Amino acid sequence: MPKIVIATKHKKAPLVAPALEPLGFEVFTTDLFDTDTLGMFSHEVQRHCSANTAALTKAQRACELTGEQFGLGSEGSFGGGPYPGLMNWDEEVICFYDKHNNNAIYGYSGGPFSPSSLSISSETSAESITTACQRYENQHWILDDTQTLHKGLSIEALIALYTEKTPSTGTITPDLRAMYSPQRQVIISRAAEDLARRLSSTCPQCQNPNFVAKQVTKGLPCELCNMPTEQMKSTTSVCDSCGFSHIETNKKRVADATYCQFCNP
Repeated sequence: MPKIVIATKHKKAPLVAPALEPLGFEVFTTDLFDTDTLGMFSHEVQRHCSANTAALTKAQRACELTGEQFGLGSEGSFGGGPYPGLMNWDEEVICFYDKHNNNAIYGYSGGPFSPSSLSISSETSAESITTACQRYENQHWILDDTQTLHKGLSIEALIALYTEKTPSTGTITPDLRAMYSPQRQVIISRAAEDLARRLSSTCPQCQNPNFVAKQVTKGLPCELCNMPTEQMKSTTSVCDSCGFSHIETNKKRVADATYCQFCNP
């Protein structure tokens, strides 16, 4: 069974292994590379590259430091999403790197992220913190009392530490590291499932992986007026290795008038 080594300090292997093991891979962890040097959610270290580059770097370093052929790197980004300013969004990317072929394949997933920060003021109490945080089961927290960042706090530990220190200012933020954030864990697992889909989708010409839809053509005609809509008309799967492509048209020949900007502006 070929091995895939994931560079992580945050216990991500159990999150990605269930998606990759059915493909015949054994996932194991290396901590030889300090992934925090690429950036930390607590902003002690800023990330100065894209999420894709960070994930690729982690996967490459995992291979270099262990001698394995296949490496994994995972990176998350918060903010943006389909409703910027209205809803916090977690976007996760997982990179599969093949050292022998110098080839990288990425899996993606995103979703809303509910836990939010609290500002500490004279009106803050242990009760108000409990009310705000206890709804997020198993989420851990960071207490910034303006002097020290206290990380990885369960709700019980957070309340105990706040009661002990009773800071007059500061912030309480969700700890976004994977082992401390259940909502993020779900999205990481979904990104691993997307990666598995890409690894198992092979080109009919050269049998290389990641033969999936990479281009979307919109313009499915409206069922009433026949004008083009924003609905998908076709998708094009393209091989990264040999360039072979395949167009698959939408099984629906027309779009519901609900989606027509002319019939339903």
